[in-house]
Amino acid sequence: MNICFFCHFFVNFFAVRIRCFFIFVSIFLFVGDTFGLEYVEFREYGVVRKESGEVLLEAVDGLVFKSRDGQYFVITPENMISRTEDKMPFQAYSMKEHVRRLELEFPRAAGYSVMERPHFLIVYTTSRGFAQWYSRILERVCNGFKNYWSIRGLRLTDPEFPLVAIIYSNREDFFKHAESEGLNLPRNILAYYSKLTNRVVLCDLAGFETNRKDNRKTISQYLRQPEAHFNIATVVHEATHQISMNNGMQQRFAPYPLWVAEGIALFHETPDAKDSLGWSLTPKVNGIRLRDLRKYLQKNPATPFQKIIKDDKLLRDSETVVDNYAMAWGLTYFLAKNKKTQFCNYLKKLAAKKPQSEDSPEIRIKDFEEFFGDDWEKFYKECDNFLKKL
Repeated sequence: MNICFFCHFFVNFFAVRIRCFFIFVSIFLFVGDTFGLEYVEFREYGVVRKESGEVLLEAVDGLVFKSRDGQYFVITPENMISRTEDKMPFQAYSMKEHVRRLELEFPRAAGYSVMERPHFLIVYTTSRGFAQWYSRILERVCNGFKNYWSIRGLRLTDPEFPLVAIIYSNREDFFKHAESEGLNLPRNILAYYSKLTNRVVLCDLAGFETNRKDNRKTISQYLRQPEAHFNIATVVHEATHQISMNNGMQQRFAPYPLWVAEGIALFHETPDAKDSLGWSLTPKVNGIRLRDLRKYLQKNPATPFQKIIKDDKLLRDSETVVDNYAMAWGLTYFLAKNKKTQFCNYLKKLAAKKPQSEDSPEIRIKDFEEFFGDDWEKFYKECDNFLKKL
């Protein structure tokens, strides 16, 4: 399955759950600094939860609450049970506390294990071998992503919270977990990143559950399989979404253009068959996207970049998603390689957008033209010539 279809379906189904959030954003007062740590007890999908953290947005219709583990909760008045506050400042849980909370949520008795890494916590029911391989890729992506964009002028930081990834050994448990988050996913989706939970959830894409050892030979054999290219790209793609939402490149739920968010993930996802892990630090030409893009350009020589820049709809439309994900990759690759300074300045402007920032097609076009000019014919020609040489 092509990754772009995964992203398309995920966006649509995830949008159902957070639709109320976007309604709230238009009427909420931005809280910003709070007076102290808050404690809330509330119902979510029929389960009573207790969380400590801070209120990000609040209005008469409810609030958006940020927990000390980095999760966001949209709480309506009818689901709020209690709310108290003290004078303690907001602070993320320590790594030890994060691990303890995850072990309570995902108990060993139910077959879960927790693996601790510098930036990540891996919860898994699959083999330790797959979890270790996955964790090494995650750490490499996290460090490589920060280095790549920091060198180019972006001020990126380490994540405030440990980044959680949950790996299931089978599809049945994966889909049960998705349903517990209110997601009714198509059966061909095997991974997703949630802006609310701030977690990546996936199936053991390599099928390592039959091998319980950290066997590098097994991984080496797997990397030679035809499906390895897709599976590695899926892992890195979702990790890139998670990392970019936590290192200052993007803010969760800010009006960030979808073509940029997906373009950055597509830019970094390309596997490296020569590397022992299957992925290396330097972004490479995404052969699958380039092939799709060339097919599209043959039929549409005047590429409609403006359409994906000003509106996310084409990237969510099953009829156009393949072409437009290829367009998002091609546009991102061109800007990152051929207009480095302008692109980084553009990304800085987008990174500064808050959840309550105004957004419209006109604003998105204006933002783009501020850094790349308003001569679209000249821009199309330059981009087209660059992409044809790849």
